[in-house]
Amino acid sequence: MTQDSSKIPNINDEHEIRLAKLSELKDLGVDPYPAQSKRTHTILEALAAIADQQVTIVGRIMTKRDMGKLMFCHIQDEFGKIQIAFKKDEIDPELYTLFSKKIDIGDIVQIQGKRFQTHKGEESVLGLSWKLLAKSLLPLPDKFHGIQNEELRYRKRYLDFLVNQEQKEKIIVRSKVLRSIRNFLDTKGFIEVETPILETLASGTMARPFETFINDYDMPVFLRIACGELWLKRLMVGGFEKVYDMGRVFRNEGVDYSHNPEFTMLEYYWAYADLSDNILLHQEMIPYILQEAVGSLKIENEGHLLDFTPPYPVKTFRELVKEYSGIDINDFADTKDLFVIMKEKGYVVEESTNRGKLLDSLFKQSARPQIIQPTFVTGYPVELKPLAKRAKDPRYAEMFQLVVKGYELSNSYTELNDPLDQRERFEEQARIKEGGEEEDVMLPDEDFVVAMEHGMPPSTGTGIGIDRFVALITGSHTVREVVAFPLVKPVNNNQDED
Repeated sequence: MTQDSSKIPNINDEHEIRLAKLSELKDLGVDPYPAQSKRTHTILEALAAIADQQVTIVGRIMTKRDMGKLMFCHIQDEFGKIQIAFKKDEIDPELYTLFSKKIDIGDIVQIQGKRFQTHKGEESVLGLSWKLLAKSLLPLPDKFHGIQNEELRYRKRYLDFLVNQEQKEKIIVRSKVLRSIRNFLDTKGFIEVETPILETLASGTMARPFETFINDYDMPVFLRIACGELWLKRLMVGGFEKVYDMGRVFRNEGVDYSHNPEFTMLEYYWAYADLSDNILLHQEMIPYILQEAVGSLKIENEGHLLDFTPPYPVKTFRELVKEYSGIDINDFADTKDLFVIMKEKGYVVEESTNRGKLLDSLFKQSARPQIIQPTFVTGYPVELKPLAKRAKDPRYAEMFQLVVKGYELSNSYTELNDPLDQRERFEEQARIKEGGEEEDVMLPDEDFVVAMEHGMPPSTGTGIGIDRFVALITGSHTVREVVAFPLVKPVNNNQDED
């Protein structure tokens, strides 16, 4: 891959120059990587300090201008950026010369000085002393352009965050989202439980798993494809009434703007509550998270103003598909007939697909992209939801999804607690797999059914994809933007810098 030489200096030449400066600093008795540092103020606090107040701040040098008897630089810490001014007659001459000759953009320094404001009104610190904390041996990207190559941005996220505050802010928002979810559920009496990531059976949803092997047990295991659903339900059998897990989930499937092979999910389960209770909880929880994370219920996203002010409308799967495709799914109980009408309407379909996958594809191609504002979609076909209780019309599952701007933000059920019905649905999934549908089926978990036979209370449960949620509320086009270090293919050494 190539880089614009006007934006990123020749790395090899720059590296050699900086190595020479490092050696010279050591020869002068300067430790370029000391263990101790001192800070009395963050940069944000220093900006708020009064004139002439003494401050000691730390940060990375982002700009540097040497004007002979006067030097300016900007240093940046996690909290902000501030200008430093060095006047040759107000600092030790040796320190002044050393800073001028041996310190580069990218170096991390400690500055002791006093607050002042320039005649142009810029809040600054007059540097009276300084200490090198870490010598940077490679240059930073151009601060105005950042890293333009998208793949390189993901490979070198640390540089992306250094020069792109917007990207850094997305990770901060993500942290706030995780914290606010835990705070909300904890105050509602939910208990967080860490459920297994390595499982002997990939179950809990319909997805292709990653497989690995435990040598001591001499057996294959799978990385979980759901965030503890069947384990959390076992906990309800064991007497826990409000439980949740939030952690990493792994699916060996396609990668696109809304899917990563590794992502974060929240799953919670609530005994003795139903879908109506869960809808009310959503309409309390989602606004709480937004206020805590971004301070508003109205979100700008790619030209749309999304309004999360409750209440949210409720529409059925069937009515939405009929509205946007003209197909009434109740008129097409036969898989072949459904396949034919979808082909006639111009939808992309696979001939070997079962009815559940056809219906899912029809909804995702016709209705879901049209849903912009937060909307609860209820009554999905039961074939799509093998862990949900049947509705009064047994063709449909008692569940809802919260859909926003074509994203499925949450997936909620009235949980199936009839062990005979559950076993029957697992068996149907097994028949589909035996018929050649190797992907997107849920493997039977007899141990879970046995647990359910001891009696599982009526309950409702929810799964929320955290990556999608954060991408939506930060206006990100892809979930990779809100993951600190998304997976990228390996390259040869320095291949991305050639």
